[in-house]
Amino acid sequence: MERLAVKWTTAKNKFPDMQAAVKDLQGRKVTVGSTGENAWLAGIHEYGCRIKVTPKMRAWFARNGFPLKKGTTEIVIPERSFLRAGFDEYAEDVLEKYDGNLSAALAGGISMDKFLQGVGLELAGKIKKYARDLSNPPNASMTRERKGGSNPLVDTGGLIESISYEVE
Repeated sequence: MERLAVKWTTAKNKFPDMQAAVKDLQGRKVTVGSTGENAWLAGIHEYGCRIKVTPKMRAWFARNGFPLKKGTTEIVIPERSFLRAGFDEYAEDVLEKYDGNLSAALAGGISMDKFLQGVGLELAGKIKKYARDLSNPPNASMTRERKGGSNPLVDTGGLIESISYEVE
């Protein structure tokens, strides 16, 4: 039986560079979320909350032309997930877009930091878009009147602009 031999050559063996790039990637991650003074507000909208009505609150609503019914014991802010739902909506698109960049990062064409920062920037931008476009559940009529708009997550723009990313 005759033995066949396969011989291959490359201009440069990139395998060691790829091993180093994979090692550099291990344990690193991109976190996207809301930061700073708007993080608490992001949490309220992301998960919703119930606020017990106090006499002081009841008086504030009445003073501002929105008297509460006697039987109202809590104010309900509904869940308006924009971080989790925005990620679910766009993660696959972002990963598909950056697939070629991962190959470049593994081959040493771009740094792993630049690759991860690109993914973070793209995903944060997509989540901001998702938050701007969110319309359900709608604001209460009092909230629409006070804000002068109907988008539940847009008032001053601070919440959406607080969405950023971090490479760890």
